[in-house]
Amino acid sequence: MQKIELLIKNGLLLTYDKEPFIGYIAIDKGRIIEFGNFRNKYDAQEILDATNKIVMPGFVNTHTHVAMSYFKGMADDLPLMEWLSKHIWPVENNFLSADFVRDSSLHGCAEMIKNGITTFNDMYFFGDQTAESAQEIGIRAVLGEGVLDYPVANYKNADEIFAYITKMNSKYKDNALIDFAIAPHAIYTCGKENLIKAKELAQKLDLLLHVHLSETKQEVADCLKRHNLRPAEYLDSLGFFEQRVLAAHAIWLDEREQNILAENNTSIAINTSSNLKLASGFDSFASYLEKGINLSIGTDGVASNNNLSILEEISLTSKLQKALNDDPTILPARQMVEIATSGGAKALGKEKNIGSIEVGKNADLICVDINNIQSQPLYNPFAQLVYTLTSENITDSIVNGKIVMKDRELVNVDEAELIDKAKYYKQKIIDFRN
Repeated sequence: MQKIELLIKNGLLLTYDKEPFIGYIAIDKGRIIEFGNFRNKYDAQEILDATNKIVMPGFVNTHTHVAMSYFKGMADDLPLMEWLSKHIWPVENNFLSADFVRDSSLHGCAEMIKNGITTFNDMYFFGDQTAESAQEIGIRAVLGEGVLDYPVANYKNADEIFAYITKMNSKYKDNALIDFAIAPHAIYTCGKENLIKAKELAQKLDLLLHVHLSETKQEVADCLKRHNLRPAEYLDSLGFFEQRVLAAHAIWLDEREQNILAENNTSIAINTSSNLKLASGFDSFASYLEKGINLSIGTDGVASNNNLSILEEISLTSKLQKALNDDPTILPARQMVEIATSGGAKALGKEKNIGSIEVGKNADLICVDINNIQSQPLYNPFAQLVYTLTSENITDSIVNGKIVMKDRELVNVDEAELIDKAKYYKQKIIDFRN
C-alpha cells in the first residue's frame, strides 16, 4: 500500500462537479492525491474518521481586519465614520504595536479556524506579525498591508509602506501559507499619487490589490464632488483595475461601475453583516451576477460584525438577496457555498490551489457534524449548511494537509491562554478610554 500522511474516511464529500457522496480523501505533502470510494489502498500516518460528517472545502474569508480582534464589542450601534473617528482610530493610535498585532491576530486566527475558515484576506498593519500568528495557528493568509496618505502605526508615509511590502513579499515568497498583498485603504484615505504607486508596485510584484470601495453613500457623494466621477470610475481613470483587484463592500455601484468591474475581472467581497450593522447600506447582487462579476464572502473585522462566521454570512446574504429581489430562487444554497469557497479562491487568484475538492489542490478542508438533532433529517447538505447549521457544528479543520482543529479543539495553541490575554488587553483598553 502507498504510504501517505493523512486519510479522511467515510465523509459526505461535497464536490461541485457531482452530487454529494460518501467517500475517502487521500492527502500527502499537503495536497489531495485522490478522493472517491476506494478502501484499503493507502497506509496513512493519520486517519480522520468523518463518519456522519460533511467534508468540504474550507471557507475563504476575503475581507477582514484580523488584528482588530481585541476591539470586538468596544463600540457598537454607531454609523461608520463616527465609529471610526471617535472610537476605533483613537484606540488604534494608542495601542497598535508589533506585539499587540501579533497577539490580537493570534486570537482572530484562532476564531477563524473555529468558524471553518482556512484562508483569509486581511487589510491592516504589521503584516509580518500577523504572518507569524497565522503560521502558529496553521491558517492560510493573504496579508494586505494598509496604505494611507498619513502616518500609520509602523510607518511615517506611504513610501515606507511600499518598501515594507517589497521586503515582506521577498521574505514570504516561498512560504506555504503566507502571501502579501497591497491594500490602499480607500479613495478617501489614499490620494491619487499613492493609488497609482500601489497599482504600479502590485504590477511589478504581481500582487493582489485589496481596497474598500463604495462602502457608503457618503463616499460616493464625496467622490462625485471632488472628481466628478463615481468611486469605481475614479479608480478606473487611474488605471487601477489594470492589476488584479479585490473590492471590499462595493454596495453603491451603478451600472457603469459594475461594467467596469466586470470588464476588468474584479472580484467583490460581500460583507453583509457589517454593512447592515453599520447601516452602510446593501445592494441587490442580481445585476452583478448577470454581468459575471465574481462574488466572494468577507466577514469584515470583528469590531464591526461582531463575529467571524462564514455560515452566518452566507445565510444572511442569501435571505437578504431573496427579499431585495422578490425572488426566492436567487443565490440558492449550493451557489452560496460555492461563493464562500471557490468564489473566494478565485478572488484571491488561488483557484488552482484551493476552494474545491480536486486532485492536486491543497488539502484545505473542514468537517461538519450532521449527526445531531439540529442537522437531521438531512435531505440537502448545501441547504443545511446555509439555512440550518452554525459554526459550532464544524468539528475539524485541515490546512495544507495538517489538522489544525480536531473535535472543536485547536491543535497548535492553548485556547485558555488566548482568552486570558484577551481579558488582559480588554482591561488596558478600558483604562485608556476612561
